[in-house]
Amino acid sequence: LRGAEHGTVVIADEQTAGRGRRGREWESPAEDNIYMSMLLRPQIMPEKAPMITLVMAYAIAKVLKEYGFSNVQVKWPNDLIVSGQKVCGILTEMVLAECEVDYIIIGVGVNVNTQKFPDELKDKATSLYQVSGKFLKRQSLIQDIVECFEKEYQKFERFNDLSFLQEEYNEMLVNCGKEVRVLEPGNEYQAVALGI
Repeated sequence: LRGAEHGTVVIADEQTAGRGRRGREWESPAEDNIYMSMLLRPQIMPEKAPMITLVMAYAIAKVLKEYGFSNVQVKWPNDLIVSGQKVCGILTEMVLAECEVDYIIIGVGVNVNTQKFPDELKDKATSLYQVSGKFLKRQSLIQDIVECFEKEYQKFERFNDLSFLQEEYNEMLVNCGKEVRVLEPGNEYQAVALGI
């Protein structure tokens, strides 16, 4: 990471140790899906860093809608749902240096052309192919996601908050207005999701 520029994108054709939140495994078969990481060096306070996950989720949702997936939803904070099943996961990690953000890595996994999932995932996960019946060009989808994220990230930098996407994001929230279980380290509770 030393010397890597802000905005560097790394794409893998396969992952042998893909992971999601809370150390969960992410299935990463070769040649079917998108596995990419983006390096950012934002000039923000550390407490603002989690917002970048929402900016990425918003950008991907916008792109998927442009591709005709009208039923795309966001499962706060880092999953995208299509037809009631997970199609995308986002993992954001931050590294601090002297209490300031040194860099952030946003990892994105999108199930694009997977035709079949293992039994333990087939009721939870889907792919864009399974929903549409069409194979998509991963390279084009990656390009569109990166371009859309760049535009939305520039708005985030300008506003320094999520006000620019709040209304549209809340409309896409899968659990907005519903009871949810909040899992914090050492603290779990029931609440109603009102939005971001």
